[in-house]
Amino acid sequence: MADFVLAFDPGRDKTGFAFVDLDGGLISSGIFPTQELERFLVDLSPYIIEGTPPENAIQRAQLIIIGNGTHSREFSGRVEAMTGREVMTVDERNTTLEARGLYWRLHRPGIFMRLLPEGMRVPARVLDDLAAWAVALRGLKKYRDIRRNKL
Repeated sequence: MADFVLAFDPGRDKTGFAFVDLDGGLISSGIFPTQELERFLVDLSPYIIEGTPPENAIQRAQLIIIGNGTHSREFSGRVEAMTGREVMTVDERNTTLEARGLYWRLHRPGIFMRLLPEGMRVPARVLDDLAAWAVALRGLKKYRDIRRNKL
């Protein structure tokens, strides 16, 4: 069994994804146009922003987690149909805000940026992939809670 999960933050136009280890650490992440899900599942390399995904990462992910926002029902159905795997959905409220904090954890702000309160710092790029990381963190917690209750 793999030691990482794959999470998605699906949107109407673009979808963030993140491969996250079981301790919550980011392995790799990126963003792809939502309508290119099929292409992403075949070759995710053009969409990578952070890190390097494990070999055959999509097939080897222990769990697929999807945020339950506006476009999640259709997206979840497509992922299940194309991968033959069930997905777990989690509440994705405020994951975009959480993504800002995760961005600054990865990319420590410079000295002048640190003088600003965190809420006023503007990341240098879109954060859909880091919102997927936040989705993964919630999914891992839910997964652990489910397993704990079964024991």
